[in-house]
Amino acid sequence: MPRFVKLILFLITILWLAGIFSEWLTRINGDILYAVPILRYTYSLVCHQIKDRLISRGGFETMVCARCTGIYTGAAFSSAILLFLNFKKRPEIKYLFISAIPLVLDVFLHTLGVYHYSKSIAFMTGLLLGSVGFLYLYEALNRLFIDIKNGIK
Repeated sequence: MPRFVKLILFLITILWLAGIFSEWLTRINGDILYAVPILRYTYSLVCHQIKDRLISRGGFETMVCARCTGIYTGAAFSSAILLFLNFKKRPEIKYLFISAIPLVLDVFLHTLGVYHYSKSIAFMTGLLLGSVGFLYLYEALNRLFIDIKNGIK
């Protein structure tokens, strides 16, 4: 994948992640406050935003739950690493399923009432899935660029 495309992909993931923390960023720039309702609606399209599952600190909350915050943080982390690495081998799909197991178990065990919801566990399981899952998105985009370069057949 061309380096500038990797950079654009990284910037998109970082902007998406920054949007999640936009309430906190109002301390830096108060004008962001005007965008908060729009951002809250936008993020509601990808997350349930249940109040007690949002990460909160100092009176501010994330725009998505702890699990989704972990997923998007993992994606941004992988995107940053891929700026400097070239992926030569297509990742096997089993790694995606393996990385999803902790998240699925967490949801399942919480739903059964085995333990109470933990933002830390939700964040960590999301981080794992987001980090690994981004590799598959990256690979799909890489193949798309190769197909475009070679003329789609």
